[in-house]
Amino acid sequence: MEIWNKKSGYNFGTFEEGITVSINLPIISQPPNNIKFTIISGKLPPGLRIKDNTIDGTPIEVARLTTFTFVIRASNTTGSISDRTFSINITGADQPQILTKPDALPIGPNQTFFILDSSPVDFQISAIDYDTAAGQRLNYFIEEGDGNLPPGLSMDRNGRITGFIDPLLAIPVQDRGGGFDVQGYDAYSFDFGITPDNGFDSFKFDSITFDYSAPYRGPRKLNRNYVFIVTITDGDTYVRTKFRIYVVGEDYLRADNTIMKVGTSSYLASSSSLRTPFWRTEPELGILRANNYHVIKLDIYDVVDFNSVQYYLEERNPDSSISELPLGMKLDIKTGEIFGLLPYQAAVSKRYNFTITATRFGNDNETASASRTFSVGILGEIDSAMSWTTDNYLGNVQANITSNLKITATSTLPNPIITYEILDGNLPPGLTLQATGEIIGRIRQYSQNQDEGLTTFFDTLNGQRISNQTFDGGETKFDRSYKFVVRASDQVNYSSIDREFTLDIDTPNDRLYSNIYVTTYMPMEKRKVFENLVDNEQVFPQTHIYRVNDPNFGIRKDMRMLIYAGIETEKASEYISIIGQNHKKKRFRFGDVKVAKAKKVGTNEIIYEVIYVEMVDNMDFKDRHLPLKTNDSPNSVNTLTTDMSNYIWNSEGKNLYIGKKEPYLPRPFENVTIDRTNVFASDPKQKNRYPNTTYNWRKRIRFHKDINGVELLSEQNFLPLWMRSFQDDRQELGFVLALPLCFCKPNMSSDVLLNLKNYITTNDFDFKILDFTVDRYIIDSVDGYGNDKYLVFKNQEATV
Repeated sequence: MEIWNKKSGYNFGTFEEGITVSINLPIISQPPNNIKFTIISGKLPPGLRIKDNTIDGTPIEVARLTTFTFVIRASNTTGSISDRTFSINITGADQPQILTKPDALPIGPNQTFFILDSSPVDFQISAIDYDTAAGQRLNYFIEEGDGNLPPGLSMDRNGRITGFIDPLLAIPVQDRGGGFDVQGYDAYSFDFGITPDNGFDSFKFDSITFDYSAPYRGPRKLNRNYVFIVTITDGDTYVRTKFRIYVVGEDYLRADNTIMKVGTSSYLASSSSLRTPFWRTEPELGILRANNYHVIKLDIYDVVDFNSVQYYLEERNPDSSISELPLGMKLDIKTGEIFGLLPYQAAVSKRYNFTITATRFGNDNETASASRTFSVGILGEIDSAMSWTTDNYLGNVQANITSNLKITATSTLPNPIITYEILDGNLPPGLTLQATGEIIGRIRQYSQNQDEGLTTFFDTLNGQRISNQTFDGGETKFDRSYKFVVRASDQVNYSSIDREFTLDIDTPNDRLYSNIYVTTYMPMEKRKVFENLVDNEQVFPQTHIYRVNDPNFGIRKDMRMLIYAGIETEKASEYISIIGQNHKKKRFRFGDVKVAKAKKVGTNEIIYEVIYVEMVDNMDFKDRHLPLKTNDSPNSVNTLTTDMSNYIWNSEGKNLYIGKKEPYLPRPFENVTIDRTNVFASDPKQKNRYPNTTYNWRKRIRFHKDINGVELLSEQNFLPLWMRSFQDDRQELGFVLALPLCFCKPNMSSDVLLNLKNYITTNDFDFKILDFTVDRYIIDSVDGYGNDKYLVFKNQEATV
């Protein structure tokens, strides 16, 4: 179907973000009325859409000049189609704009342009950058050599300045005059003396008596200006602005100050040498038990030379509710302590909210105050009865398999938060008890690196561990029972219960097994797009996530995809020989987002649910697979396209040895090393090809033979439980190429999946913008090494 008047690769030009455009499609002048245009690959710039024969809309913000490439399909009702690849450039990188005025910062109380030393600071430098809508983030910092903040203050990457200003050094009384010749030469690095301007030589001749001089008071502390330059960047552009913080000693703002001038704009008539009290005690005071004597200390930030402070109970809270202390308790107005005997209380719990004002007193009835509303819960005379819901026998667990064990207890307290700890005994090596009661990890059957296994034997001569032991032909067995005592405590530590648990271990295998994964190493900007998704609490709320702190579950941020589970652990060289054929750098395609359930073996009890993205290998099909080896000879009925530009062996004389005879034999175009497994003397032109498919990857692993010609063993139980579980259609999934996003608690995945769909719609997110290209295996253990190993594909041309 002839419809386009431009070839693929045509660029529509560069357009500014935020400006409405209408771009005509490059088609013939009189297109048929039944033509429909759709995007089949790539995407238009966000904000644009195809409408009739034009691309209309308003491009939204981009971080930098961005080229969007897409494929438009023209189709009609008869089934004819015609595709073209086009691109559009969107520009409009914006420079950050600082909203905070330069020079002196209004950092003091009531936005004054000075602050007393030893005062708390919490000030935000503000800036705006429209590129943040495109995913960029502003970063604030002070470069080396661009000045310093006052000592005690720091600025985070968001431009927030916080801390307490360290007290400025006081000037000794005998030195504070600071005039010429008062001290020895060069005793100080600067002259801080104040020259009188209201005495002799300050007035007209003969207007006052001889030697008249009005007294003046020198400062005890020095006022200082701290000048610094803040750099703000969005990753592409940056701006720099100079700021100043003026730090003043408290004695400078007293009535007897003879130095301050009327004309200064830094101070207000209401400026005071008193520092406003700064509360250190958090508003939530916790839970107290009734029928007990309690003391609560309310604390403010203070230093030695501060004035006296008194505390007062307000009649009303800021929300107009009554401000009242718990019954039986009083406030000490001098120390800020709330104390007293809480009487008997029949109710399960009662909460009290009250507002305390701290007032600092100065001279001449001058005051400075700060208020805070506190909240405390009183637990009535009710027993915190606890009971175990987990039986003391945890069952028989297979070694080397990821644990799903959890112990639980209940309490009669409302909304109990129960923590668990081991009092006596030990868990099997490799397992750890979390404070939440989850037992995470995998039981180590044999010692690995410096970690102990279930049974460890030592070579007494060499002092080394011996793994994979066999005794009496494998008939000898060892006791595999562990006992340990766990204490469960409620959130207020008023009640706890202990229980001894027993865990039996099954070791059906006399050898170790490994799991093989792949992951992608995307560019930083694409990796950030994925991180923004999985770090979003609105999409993946922790209340819905299964075993949040378990590295084997929770939210998956590592983009790791399982290739083979449960292959016999061998030396790294064995696995390297596997990737000699049918393995090459490969890009996988993102498919649909799906949900699967993991059920307790033999039951319909759901342990967890997993949300994953199905990954697609374009060279693999569900019911048809390429063989391990093909032949591209002219007589072959199969046509295979490869990326080879020439044969490894050039035996047709097309090289530097044309016309020459032995010993000038043809040389290979590439090095053929001793570890090459896809080059054969019987195949001089190298017509054999080894298709690079995931199916062939797994087949090479499964049927690989070691140096003795023995196939490596596989263990089905290492496959993740959700792949081994029957789903709602009563079918077991089996192995699937999948990128897990998160593991959810039972019946919680539907909510998370809805959040994910809303995020995709709202943020115009598409997994297809990510790049899942792999070039190596990650194997979690090899013989003699218990941590991850990387096996890089050789990318040889014989593999297609």
